[in-house]
Amino acid sequence: MLKNYLKIAIRTLWKNRLFTAINFVGLSLGLASAGVLILFIQRGITFDTFHEDIDQIYSVQTEMKDERYNSTVHPILQQLVKTFPEIETGTHFQRWNDAWISYKGKDIQGDTKYVDTSFFDVFSFKLKYGDAKTALKGRQSILINQKIADALFGDKNPVGETVALNDTLNFTVAGVLDHVPENSSMQFEVLLPISLLEADEGFRNGADWYNTFSSVYLKMRKGTDIAKLEAQLPKFAKTHFGPAGGDRKVRVEEFRNYIHRNNPGFRWMIYGAIGIVVFILLIISINLVNLNTAIAFTRAREVAVRKVTGSTLRQILMQFWTESGIVLLASLLFAMVLGASYLVPQFNEFRQGRMQLTLNWEQDYVTVMALAGIISFIALIAGTYPAIYLNRLDLRDTIKGKLSNKTHSRKWARGSMIVVQFAIAFALVIGAIVVRKQVSFMREAKPGFDKENVVIVRSDLQYKDRKSAGIQFKSILDELSRDSRVKSIATSGVVPSKYWSNYNTYMPEGGTGSEVRFRHSGTGPGYTQTFGIRMLEGRDFSEEIDKDGKNHPVVINESAMKALGWTTAVGKRIRQNNNPDVYTVIGVMKDFHYQELKEKIEPLLHWYNGPAALDSYLSIRLNDTGQAKGVLAELEGTMRTIPARKPFDAFYLSDELNRQYNHLDGIWKMVNFVATLAIVIALAGVFGLITLAANQRMQEVGIRKVLGASVQEVTYLLAKDFVILVLIGVLVGVPLAHSFEVRYLQSFNYHTQLTWNVYLLVGCAALVLTVLTVGFQSIKTALMNPVDSLKSD
Repeated sequence: MLKNYLKIAIRTLWKNRLFTAINFVGLSLGLASAGVLILFIQRGITFDTFHEDIDQIYSVQTEMKDERYNSTVHPILQQLVKTFPEIETGTHFQRWNDAWISYKGKDIQGDTKYVDTSFFDVFSFKLKYGDAKTALKGRQSILINQKIADALFGDKNPVGETVALNDTLNFTVAGVLDHVPENSSMQFEVLLPISLLEADEGFRNGADWYNTFSSVYLKMRKGTDIAKLEAQLPKFAKTHFGPAGGDRKVRVEEFRNYIHRNNPGFRWMIYGAIGIVVFILLIISINLVNLNTAIAFTRAREVAVRKVTGSTLRQILMQFWTESGIVLLASLLFAMVLGASYLVPQFNEFRQGRMQLTLNWEQDYVTVMALAGIISFIALIAGTYPAIYLNRLDLRDTIKGKLSNKTHSRKWARGSMIVVQFAIAFALVIGAIVVRKQVSFMREAKPGFDKENVVIVRSDLQYKDRKSAGIQFKSILDELSRDSRVKSIATSGVVPSKYWSNYNTYMPEGGTGSEVRFRHSGTGPGYTQTFGIRMLEGRDFSEEIDKDGKNHPVVINESAMKALGWTTAVGKRIRQNNNPDVYTVIGVMKDFHYQELKEKIEPLLHWYNGPAALDSYLSIRLNDTGQAKGVLAELEGTMRTIPARKPFDAFYLSDELNRQYNHLDGIWKMVNFVATLAIVIALAGVFGLITLAANQRMQEVGIRKVLGASVQEVTYLLAKDFVILVLIGVLVGVPLAHSFEVRYLQSFNYHTQLTWNVYLLVGCAALVLTVLTVGFQSIKTALMNPVDSLKSD
């Protein structure tokens, strides 16, 4: 029987090849898109869950007022393990610097983290070579990933080999790390013992009970009552933080929530992906059921004959299931090829390096099984409904062809499905427009500084002799200052769009007044002039006036002045909680957007870095952007004379500001693709239905034409129902689209707004596309010779 089912199915699909092609294209595109998004959802939901003891792992957090973040003070780990027997062990995971590793004349820098010897007791990262139990025991042991191992040692196992670290110390390679999953909150290429970092004087000076720059993780004993443990933490904090800690609190949170605490928008990305998958599957399912149901009525006599000759409902169902299954299986295979070869690379491109999708059967069989389950369900519905309905029809009426009254009673179901399709498509199109308009708004908004004619050079190139480099760099700055093409220059640790997440609490001198949490960083003379930042009062740093650092001069922004409750700030003095030094405010900058417009402008403080600090950036304002290439070429030639590990690197400020919104471009591309997909599938379905409707009403059209009906009247007759349904779909989609617009734009502190005419234009576009789609087939039918449609009778 299976052979018979397949033979009839293939014949039927070929006979209705237009509808088969529409189903195949819609299903292939829909399943490919849904598959990639399900892959992303699966990675997102299982973030960090590859750790064997994930339910016992907790991150230590700091809470201040209404803010809670995933970092704490360095010495807290040892004290927590010592104080609470519920804690089995713990580890630091500390970022400090990226080590340069040398071996036989080869140098490579890797993403470096410093960890405790208990790191592998807490986390389940694997080693390709070496023993995780002993790999970090030696103070001068180093773990590297496969990329670094290949670059330095080629194909051989490097365990036991000696490498030089930063040209100073020799380290023994104790292991090679296996691939770190993309859905891991911890990403690293090199692991070093934390004891090495604790021996560094600069680190020790900051590793106190005040500075919260450490990442600390705990492994609880099984059965630990976390609520009971947290109840003891306020007393612990009060004991160890001291007066400088203020109202700071210690919190612990399940490590599985770490990604969502660090990236609150990630959870909404997963929810958004789930919503889009549901929309896609709903659209392709509606299309398939709609077309299959419509086509089924042309097969009523076939089903009746089958029943007369003894076929059971099960056999009729098997025939319809086989037909749906063939289309769906072919679509799934094509979708897998399309997804793997095109959509996954495209998805990774707009993710901008964050959690890239890689195909791995061990991990991704869940996605394939999910898709297989989905298409099985769709095939079941698409094959079952028409088969059962046709099986219930009266045999006498069916064989005589008297189905018109009965089939009309089912039109409302197909109509409602068309309404749903176009409501979803309309909402997705509006969503794509909202995302795009918000990106354009942020790129075109005035940031509060002049981004044109500014080129930025990375000045920290990992110089081999920093003292000598500083002297040479000072002469380079003097040359630039005399260059007629250069308007101004500044050195700084930060530039707009690249400010550190570095904070401290400041208060007015004397301890009276508000305590304000400032974002702070170091800049040199000429910073506000180079970036065109307006001063509300006072001045920026000056090499002549501030060179001795007397009075610890600082420049604050307008938001900082308001947060301190001041109407004027120049000459006033502030201090930090943990520092006896007093800082004098010498100037107030007008607020400017030093980070994405999504974020509000926070209180900001600049401290004095000096005129030639080899911090991170050298910013140059030119008289004309056209002069940039010449200036940069000369500067590159000069800076290459300074021995350094990193190559010369420069970028235009305007380009960098545009790049910071590239991740939103990725979201727009995804929504835009899905919206286009929804429109194509919906219109293809409507085209199929109008074609079928025209074929079913061929004789009616012939009779009307014989009786004098015009082409326009026949076209109107065939097309009006579909146009009305699409119009209803657009109206239903308006509140859905508006709800998305409001929710999305509220996530930005500075945002645009859609006007009503955008909704009107999108609605009109949908109607025009529908008229063109159904009008083509309607006019074609209306122009046919009535003799051809009536001669059979």
